[in-house]
Amino acid sequence: MNTNTEHRADESYTRFMKRIVAMAADKRISYAEMGDALLGDENVYSEDNLRKAFYVLNKVCGRIEDEVSINDGEMLADIKEQTRLLEEAKVRFRDERMAYNTQNRNSARLEQKLEYLENVLTDMGGERFKPCVMPCVNSDNDLLVVLSDLHIGATFSSAFGEYDSDIAKRRLNDYLSEILKIRARHNSQNVYVVLAGDLINGDIHKTIAVTNRENVIDQVKLAVDYISAFCFELSQNFANVYFTDCAGNHSRIDRKEDALHDERLDSLIAWTASKLLAHVGNFKPILDGKVDTGIARFDIRGKEYVAVHGDYDGMGKNAMARLMLMLGVMPYAVVMGHRHFPAVTDESGVRVVQGGSLSGSGDDYTIEKRLSGKPSQTVCVCTDKGIECIYPITFD
Repeated sequence: MNTNTEHRADESYTRFMKRIVAMAADKRISYAEMGDALLGDENVYSEDNLRKAFYVLNKVCGRIEDEVSINDGEMLADIKEQTRLLEEAKVRFRDERMAYNTQNRNSARLEQKLEYLENVLTDMGGERFKPCVMPCVNSDNDLLVVLSDLHIGATFSSAFGEYDSDIAKRRLNDYLSEILKIRARHNSQNVYVVLAGDLINGDIHKTIAVTNRENVIDQVKLAVDYISAFCFELSQNFANVYFTDCAGNHSRIDRKEDALHDERLDSLIAWTASKLLAHVGNFKPILDGKVDTGIARFDIRGKEYVAVHGDYDGMGKNAMARLMLMLGVMPYAVVMGHRHFPAVTDESGVRVVQGGSLSGSGDDYTIEKRLSGKPSQTVCVCTDKGIECIYPITFD
């Protein structure tokens, strides 16, 4: 009977333990001998203690699978492969962590630059626009001023009309004069300025890019300059200037099929103008309340208004129904642009106001499509009952 209880040099401790416990189970050695073999000089337990320990060890050993010799070729190959995969995972994790940290750094730098740009714009606006103290005006009405389809950058001259950035600036000044006349006529208290899209001409088509006098960057700069000056003058004549926008199709930064929905330069123009006028106490942007880049909601004397550009929405009943279903609300009025002529209608209880175009007709597109019309913009006088009257303002 083999009763060798020595731990062999080529034997792992697990195999050694299983062999000793098996010998105790077969009564080839006593529990005391089992304890001496496994614990050596540290065995200070009684026979009864070791007997109880045996039952536990016997169950444990029954659950331990036989080990494979560390010298086994397949085991070594598997260990090497697992080690390689572990190292590969470590490298991948390290690269992902580096990319994540780089992204965080870039994001932090972008936020820092935007914050710096915001501060610069505010400082620039403070130097350029010096507000005065406006007397308090109490009135029963406010003005809704639509700025739609300015198409800054478009340049044309034909038998049917002419336009360029200088003409745009002159017409905006004329528009401002007409607004002040309407304010005086109605003793209006506040003004709501809605940028209804296509503030710049962009370069979404080759034919458009060819006729532009300014590139897109210069178009944006001019639009910001014109609109911020326009709103500042309003702030000197009204108790408050509320300001919102919706983006149009001409301010996309890529082709229609490739453009991202929210990447519209109209939004950048509105944001920049609001920062330039941030120090003007009665200038109050409501840009954060927009439902979408192309949909703005605002309130005038208890009535809800929605502004869209009009490239996704028409003035008809079906178009209005789709818009109302998407919004989940039925507003008092919808304001839009896009079609370059002023119009007003009522669809299922919703007043629809369409603004005109500052550029008018006379470019290749309007000539070839036989689209004629004078350059125009639109002003609405609004009370707590809604739109009291509408002024389509035309320009030479």
